[in-house]
Amino acid sequence: MREFDLIIRNGTVIDGTGRPGFAGDVAVSDGVIRHVGALPDDSHAPRELDAAALVVSPGFIDIHTHADISLQAHPEHLPKIMQGVTTEIFTNCGLGFAPVTDDGMRIQREYLSGLFGPDEGVDWAWRSVAQFLARFERRGTAANLGYLIPHGAVRVSVMGMDARPATGAEKDAMVAMVRQGMEEGAWGLSTGLWYAPMRSADRDETVRLCSEAGFFATHQRDYEDELFAATEESLAIADEAGVPVQIAHLQFNGEINRGRAPELLSRLDRARESGTDVTWDSYPYLAGSTLVQAMLPEWATAGGPGAILDRLHQPEDRARILEALANCGRGWDRTRLSGAQSSVNRPFEGESFDRIAAVRGLTVPEFICALIEEDHLQACFVYHNAHESDLRAALRHPAQMVGSDGIHIPGKCHPRLYGTFPRVLGRYARDEKTLSLEEAVRKMTAAPAGRIGLADRGLLAPGKAADIVIFNPAEVTDTATYEDPLQFPRGIPYVFVNGISVKWAGEPTHTLPGRVLRRPSP
Repeated sequence: MREFDLIIRNGTVIDGTGRPGFAGDVAVSDGVIRHVGALPDDSHAPRELDAAALVVSPGFIDIHTHADISLQAHPEHLPKIMQGVTTEIFTNCGLGFAPVTDDGMRIQREYLSGLFGPDEGVDWAWRSVAQFLARFERRGTAANLGYLIPHGAVRVSVMGMDARPATGAEKDAMVAMVRQGMEEGAWGLSTGLWYAPMRSADRDETVRLCSEAGFFATHQRDYEDELFAATEESLAIADEAGVPVQIAHLQFNGEINRGRAPELLSRLDRARESGTDVTWDSYPYLAGSTLVQAMLPEWATAGGPGAILDRLHQPEDRARILEALANCGRGWDRTRLSGAQSSVNRPFEGESFDRIAAVRGLTVPEFICALIEEDHLQACFVYHNAHESDLRAALRHPAQMVGSDGIHIPGKCHPRLYGTFPRVLGRYARDEKTLSLEEAVRKMTAAPAGRIGLADRGLLAPGKAADIVIFNPAEVTDTATYEDPLQFPRGIPYVFVNGISVKWAGEPTHTLPGRVLRRPSP
């Protein structure tokens, strides 16, 4: 008799390679997949599942997340576990907290905390990547995690929020921090050239840091008027650094980019053909979301959170900020408050900025300044500005991967936090046939595993870690909406991480079998 810990019988196996699904069984022992296919008749396990009419796939790998604090505060990680995500890759967009100095941590916490959600139970005492990752191992997590070093934390630690290019000595110090973080298990670097203070980095700084990391994921300098120029910049950095690049949440925002996805994707194909190792991720929604202070002009963020608030109290500076916001070209009717901390603004969550401003008797720029002051830089917004045909074109491309960019904030957060993966499987694969189910699974599993370098994840194959999702292809769907975003999906009854169930018969088990996945030493 062949004994296993877990046997999943009679399912349709979609193994992550992209090939057609096939009928088969999956057997697991000691957290590792031991068999895929027809099992011998004498096979037995103390826990067996009949997956008839269900799909058995590798656990989903979210290549673009902001789970840095949420996964510590709430290690059961339900927004992701309930949709089948078994591995989280963070930090992204250059926004994070390790490695960091004491002063850097103070600045980052004050400037970015609104993006990362409640931090109950988080001690904030780490400074190095090794110390940060150890936090997850001590407390335990439901999901596995892989770490990218945030450019912002490194830059702030060396030169604060100065809005200027770094000196040679400052670049050397940043390179040393990245080198140490890579030695401590990070998989690469993330940048966010749209965000202060990273937007002040010159080409030499970004190239040196990316070269040291060996891989970088980038929130580009722009996704609207300068999308094409920003993409050329990303490709040039990758070429000069000689490293792969992952373009974060590729979007085609604004009327200027409507229908231009084929043009940009063609440019990326040419880059790939010429030897640039470029791929990208995106989520199946037409809106983005981030911090309200990211709307401010670069000069207004110099010096950090305290300086920002001081400028808002200086009449001349405030007038300049109001003018910049009035002329930024953003559609305020499509910009909605998604997270607020103050009692004055929390009741307006989900409402558009133009309506909130009108109710409060302010212009929209005046409301934004008031919001930053009243919520002490802890508010976020959702901006509807992309186009369905471009989204579909991005999802169809074989170099695209699925990444949620989920922000773990209370209130009216972006629904991508709860719905990204089932939305791709249900709406775009099953209902609209934008891509096949097998291709959708590949983009969620083997593709991101290969991109990051997770050799033992992303496939249903003997010897791979037993991260497994079982879903109903006829029923899987997202239920989170912009109006009611904190809703779990339907049609995903079982999820396993390292062979342990974290979701069973549709309910979370609250087990914490996740692991910190460190980059192997060269």
